[in-house]
Amino acid sequence: MHKFILFLLLPVIGVAQQKTFNIQGTAPVAKNGCKVYLNYQSEGKLLMDSTAVKDGQFAFKGSVKELSYARMVFDHENKGSYWVLNIGDRFYFYLTNETYKVAVKDSLKKATVTGSPTQKAYAAFLSQIGGGFMNIIDSANQEMSTADTGAIPAIRKKYDSKFAAMREKERKFISAHPDSYFSIVALTDVANRAPMSEVETLYNGLSEKVRTTTPGKEMKSRIVATHTIQVGLAAPEFEQPDVNGKLIKLSDYRGKYVLVDFWASWCHPCREENPNLKKAYGVFKEKGMEVLAVSLDDKQTRNAWIKAIETDGLPWVHVSDLKGWQNEVAVLYGIRAVPQNYLIDPEGKIIAQNLRGPELTSKLAEYIH
Repeated sequence: MHKFILFLLLPVIGVAQQKTFNIQGTAPVAKNGCKVYLNYQSEGKLLMDSTAVKDGQFAFKGSVKELSYARMVFDHENKGSYWVLNIGDRFYFYLTNETYKVAVKDSLKKATVTGSPTQKAYAAFLSQIGGGFMNIIDSANQEMSTADTGAIPAIRKKYDSKFAAMREKERKFISAHPDSYFSIVALTDVANRAPMSEVETLYNGLSEKVRTTTPGKEMKSRIVATHTIQVGLAAPEFEQPDVNGKLIKLSDYRGKYVLVDFWASWCHPCREENPNLKKAYGVFKEKGMEVLAVSLDDKQTRNAWIKAIETDGLPWVHVSDLKGWQNEVAVLYGIRAVPQNYLIDPEGKIIAQNLRGPELTSKLAEYIH
């Protein structure tokens, strides 16, 4: 059994023979007119396409240079993309330049997918780790939506255990399949909870082909960041556009204390911390302190980012390349969660990190008089 699954996984790293992907879908004629959406990334850009079911069929065509995590959504009632992208009838898969035959009977989530070796390999991977991450998230959200408030902690504990069990299986998968693209997928998830020393050991066991994929390079950056992004070391230089497209460099702040704050408009803890950050900024700005906020919003949430800045009344400089979690500065600094921040002194050295609440004001008072 193990040899068979390994056989399925080995071709994943190879270069696809055809130059385009072709998704050929079928659905009941009763679904004619229903919209179908496709989201995927290509060369760092988040792309979205849509079509409609006609004569019981729908199709997508395009090309990618590397495997791309994709989301297809079936809008049964034509509510619109805003309402269905995150909670509708969804199917998550890895898109490459292959042919996918998607047969929908009652729902996309339960559709039969054939024709793609990559999808077959991904299904084998999910079988080994006990299912997909988003399936667990959806189940948890569904259970919480109908539960009493008092039951929420127990439900959260239940699903935390499910994630822990899944990550243990991911560790075993990584060790057993060093040449599978899905090993770096698994390691990216494991890295959300495991110490980076363990992550680095698992990463070093992967093949060079896997390590040189885009997620492999991103993981390498995170590992490097654990060694270079430390209190006492120089903060790496970076440059990103502000809300008006003007490029801002970290070195523009040389000679001042600057708090580099990683956040996002959709991050509730970030938004809750903003009043405290505003208060500290009001006290120390005239004494030489600045804030440079790096947002992990993406192109789809750009307007929400701008609105959050205005709604929360954040008067400092805001930058973002709108690549979400692939924000180049976030990758450079090994950001795994937000909010997160680094206090940098006038010489460009990191002197503190993750300052929030009263600790932010007290730490700033130590340095800025």
